[in-house]
Amino acid sequence: MKGSVPTPGSIVLGEIDWPRRRQLMQHHTATHILGGAARRILGDHVWQTGAEKGVDKARLDITHYRRIPQEELWRIERLANQVVFEAHAVHVEVMPREKAEGQYGFRLYQGGFFPGRDVRVVETPGWDVEACGGTHLKNTAEIGFIKILRAERIQDGVERIEFAAGEAALGHVQEAERILRDASEALNVPVERLPQAAESLLSELKKARKEAEELLAGLK
Repeated sequence: MKGSVPTPGSIVLGEIDWPRRRQLMQHHTATHILGGAARRILGDHVWQTGAEKGVDKARLDITHYRRIPQEELWRIERLANQVVFEAHAVHVEVMPREKAEGQYGFRLYQGGFFPGRDVRVVETPGWDVEACGGTHLKNTAEIGFIKILRAERIQDGVERIEFAAGEAALGHVQEAERILRDASEALNVPVERLPQAAESLLSELKKARKEAEELLAGLK
């Protein structure tokens, strides 16, 4: 806000930064879709312990007893994007707490306890349901696509998945492609041969280091 604080009773005009709002909506809804995918791939013990939605990326913290290997992250990513591409409706409804708990059970609060007598329920039927006050899309297709960026263990039994959705996801993919192309040009090999070129370079460096150590030993 610019300027002085408005006095009580003043009329204030506001404007929504729609590109920013849409990106946040994509990340909010993608968090629910990704959580549902993680439960289906890793097991029903998966529970959301925290989440953060930014403009450039978002994160989802889940309970899990071991590190998540890359192969399982790809499976979670594929399954989540399948839900995106299938264009599932996203329903938002405010209902009495007793009705919500009776209909959906305690998993309703996997994102944390929702205060008040009424509960705002965000549901993708057949996939995920959660009490949530965040801003959401009306259909999973509006997410565009979801890209998992990385996963790490933040404490015993809790894994953090960082991801991006929509235009932010495209930005991360293009940045990764730029890095690969820069490395390809630096090593003067096609992108698909980067692993072999890096391995060959590392082998040559180890050989040169060993030769240098032997020369230094001979000078003593």
